[in-house]
Amino acid sequence: MKNGKYLLKIKSHLSEVLILIIFAIVNLIPIFWGVITSLKTQSDITAYPPKIWNFELYFGHYKRVISSGFFQCVLNSAFYSVAAILLGVITGYLAAYGFSRRNFPFKKLCFYFIVVGIPLSSGSSVLLIPNYLHMMKMGLHNHWYTLILLYTTYNLPMTIWLLIAGIRAVPQELEEAAIMDGCSQFYIVTRLIPPLIKPSIAAASLFVFIGSWNEYITSSVMINDTSLKNIQMAIYDYLGFFGQEWGPLTAAATLAIIPIVFVFTFLGKQLVSGLTAGAVKG
Repeated sequence: MKNGKYLLKIKSHLSEVLILIIFAIVNLIPIFWGVITSLKTQSDITAYPPKIWNFELYFGHYKRVISSGFFQCVLNSAFYSVAAILLGVITGYLAAYGFSRRNFPFKKLCFYFIVVGIPLSSGSSVLLIPNYLHMMKMGLHNHWYTLILLYTTYNLPMTIWLLIAGIRAVPQELEEAAIMDGCSQFYIVTRLIPPLIKPSIAAASLFVFIGSWNEYITSSVMINDTSLKNIQMAIYDYLGFFGQEWGPLTAAATLAIIPIVFVFTFLGKQLVSGLTAGAVKG
């Protein structure tokens, strides 16, 4: 009987591993193909059958992308992302603390609005037209702070939701003990709670970063000044009316995914911890 149970466990683990391998292959093949395409000459890119290994390494596409001012767009995207993270996490944390520790009128209704707004982090294009008309009337379009405000707003519901889970995982008795020891409410909010919910803050920051770094549709409509272009707009410059320039396009896309891979490599565990914060409370 024991051997039978062990065999069943092994089979289940093997099936899980096989499924993970299939998902990894499906997700990595486009990235792999984009990277090797960025390293091919134009003749190798259009060759048939496609060349996977036996091609001459060519770095001219990267030189062209870099010389075209691509890194200015990278700096713009980094600025938009970092500013959206700071503004979003600070405001989201204060709102999450209020939802977790305070009672106020229409609290549940407000929380439902937060939950309903979570899809905005990935479906912001749905509100593109009303947002554009609204920001046009207010004179807030095509400025250095335009995308920061939009990215913060789009990702704020998800940020609040993640931070609520982290704050609720902290025992309220800890705050009561701090108050008895003479700590002020300001100290509790700014010094006591944040270190205890670092995984949730890291997870929220990652979501804001990904949503800001990868966004294209809103930025292409709200920004007209070339000096304010983000990295996604720079990539789409190689999708011309007369065809696609696959070499520079894949080179720019490869450069664009490097920061995301770097962030996930060092903060991936924090993301998982933040997503599961509060899951075992009680």
